[in-house]
Amino acid sequence: MIFSDVGMDTASLAGPLDGKLAAVRRAGFSQVMISASDVVGHPGGVAAGVRAVRDSGLAVTGLEALRDFEGCDSRLHAYKVDVAKSMLEVCSELGGRLLLVEASTSSHADTNADAMIRDLHMLAVLAIPMGIRIAFKGVSWSRTVRDFAAAGELVFRADCPNLGLAIDAFDVLAARIPLGDLDAFDPEHIFLVQLSDYMWQKIQSVEEQAATATHFRVFPGEGAHSEDLATFVRKLDAIGYGGNYSFDVYNDDYQQMPPEIVVNRARRAAEWLVETVLRRALPVPNMERLRRTAGE
Repeated sequence: MIFSDVGMDTASLAGPLDGKLAAVRRAGFSQVMISASDVVGHPGGVAAGVRAVRDSGLAVTGLEALRDFEGCDSRLHAYKVDVAKSMLEVCSELGGRLLLVEASTSSHADTNADAMIRDLHMLAVLAIPMGIRIAFKGVSWSRTVRDFAAAGELVFRADCPNLGLAIDAFDVLAARIPLGDLDAFDPEHIFLVQLSDYMWQKIQSVEEQAATATHFRVFPGEGAHSEDLATFVRKLDAIGYGGNYSFDVYNDDYQQMPPEIVVNRARRAAEWLVETVLRRALPVPNMERLRRTAGE
């Protein structure tokens, strides 16, 4: 396995896009997952948001997130296709090569597998001319697809080369999904792995899981499940996953803290991940830069 750089998500940080990008770069990271709202909400307009990302020197891990896409009826389907086309255009302008798609949580979504497969295949085909891959992620409180195994089945049946999986460690830990389920997947079909933890030992309900996922995540190495998270990453290493890891940390407290403080937590998480979890695997190319930045 060749461990490429760890990145983080602009949605984890408060403030304007330019400040977020500067903080991420100063912390020593070389790539960033871009929240679409950060680009389209830029005070100077979309073009200025795109320019800020391109001028930052950071590689774009991907653009997030298209939601509630699969299983829509005719009128809602047409609307969501327009949304998808717009997001694909933004992703392309950013120089991104991956669009994250989260399984629908809409009560109006059709749970018929054939309908979902049709929609995912169509989305992947739309992305092919732009050279963009579609990373489909199951969500544990979704109406349609609640885990990576179910998402993987749809991806397999949709049968499009640029359609693959995104796996969120939070969902795996919170739902206690057996890691042996990963053995069924070709690692080449896993396009992105998102990492985060949380503070409480157990989550008692789907509602609590949704609230924790969207408001109370913490960085790897900070939460109550560090050993389980380490085991998860080592399992991915063992099956041959060689793609990107992104810190996907939604936390209301972090939105009230300067981005420089939050990215320092992310930097410590990267050090924990590489030095503690994967020390016997291989180094991250940017670890020396991370260390130098920490000492400045």
